[in-house]
Amino acid sequence: MVIFKTQSECEDSNVSSPAVKVNSVEYHLAALLLMVHSARSAAYGRTIRLPKGLCSRMHVNLLKQVQDLFENSYGTLNHLASVRRFFSPARINLIGEHIDYCGGLVFPAAVQFGTVIIAQPNGLGTIRVVSINEPGKVEFDPAGALQRSTPTHWGDYVKGVFVEYGKVNVEVPGLDVAVGGDIPGGGLSSSASLEVGIAVLIETFTGYFSSDDNFANRQALSWLAQRAENEFVGVNCGIMDQGAIALGKENHAMLMDCSDLSISYYAVELGNYSLLIVNSCKQRRLGESAYNKRCEEVALALSILQPVFGISTLCELPIDLVNDALDRIDDPILCRRVRHVVSEHDRVSQAASRLSRGDIEGFGKLLNESHRSLQQDYEVTGHELDTLIGLAQRQPGVLGARMMGAGFGGCGLVLIKTSSIEQFSEVVGTAYRAEIGYDAEFYPVEIGPGAREIMSTNNE
Repeated sequence: MVIFKTQSECEDSNVSSPAVKVNSVEYHLAALLLMVHSARSAAYGRTIRLPKGLCSRMHVNLLKQVQDLFENSYGTLNHLASVRRFFSPARINLIGEHIDYCGGLVFPAAVQFGTVIIAQPNGLGTIRVVSINEPGKVEFDPAGALQRSTPTHWGDYVKGVFVEYGKVNVEVPGLDVAVGGDIPGGGLSSSASLEVGIAVLIETFTGYFSSDDNFANRQALSWLAQRAENEFVGVNCGIMDQGAIALGKENHAMLMDCSDLSISYYAVELGNYSLLIVNSCKQRRLGESAYNKRCEEVALALSILQPVFGISTLCELPIDLVNDALDRIDDPILCRRVRHVVSEHDRVSQAASRLSRGDIEGFGKLLNESHRSLQQDYEVTGHELDTLIGLAQRQPGVLGARMMGAGFGGCGLVLIKTSSIEQFSEVVGTAYRAEIGYDAEFYPVEIGPGAREIMSTNNE
């Protein structure tokens, strides 16, 4: 696989293979022929003119795919003023895995991949949704008594958001909706990207805002989208994914307190190093994995420790008391879970400090420690991720690597010298295929703004 980091590298090349990938904020948004637009706040997207003359050889055009699907499903777009377009990013988490539902600090960032949504009122009183990624059409009355599908269907993530807005008496008109995403693998939160994007859509079409304060409104939107996944879809996710996607800021990571969704923004300045997403291509769905089991285990551990240490969440337990806490728990499995949560929470604070000081090497070491804890204490990695991350950690130019997301498959994150990316992809890709039997994928990361409404440049 050939990977281009910049527009100039792409335009100077003669490569036209569909295997080529360009991974930058500029390409993924400009290739969609978009202009970022948010009238609400510069914190999560400001009006930006996109660069012209981008490489015309590339095959990704997500907006066109979604618009073609819209027109094929509902007819040609009419009354362009009533058509609204949205982009809701994916997210990475630099460090702080499986502690967002334990009330802890995490360190996520919004990235260039994500979900495009096109919507238009249909005058029918019903919501109709189609996706370029999944078959079938979802159709429902937003004011009706909606039920979750069995087994869980992608449309449940959409329905759940409408249910939550219905609980606060938001009346949504009938809409025709088309969605499509380019989010690689698992671990980048495609479900939250869809949920937050639908929430932004609903607030745009209805004019509903929970607060006149932009940041507070996005916090409330995040909590609502989380409730949709918890209560309607039935996945006990924490708030990190929805918060990172709703509140992302370009070129910044978010030191996020998951107990109250307060955020401190940290510039991500890595010098000659880059962040690289590595996709194991092992698929998993949260509802079918051991994710909910881990939530139950840490809840049980908290019930044991709470009366002894006077804590309301596991992440309130100081690192210097973790051994005392483990002595109070008889179950060795619960001991391992607590050790991961408390040590990972400590690593998040260290990571933010090291990144702010420019200690990139020290930051990388924390990534390695995080993976080891997720592998040995939280037991959420698996053969594919351990193979991929193990290969990554041994390569020249790599300062650190870890699994990312819920685990049980999906993606990892690598901190790597930028000049080493192409060789890394070839060497690790070959070794991974030899061990696992199929290919991994590699995507350089660009950190972008949060979910927002977008407009095509010819409709300004």
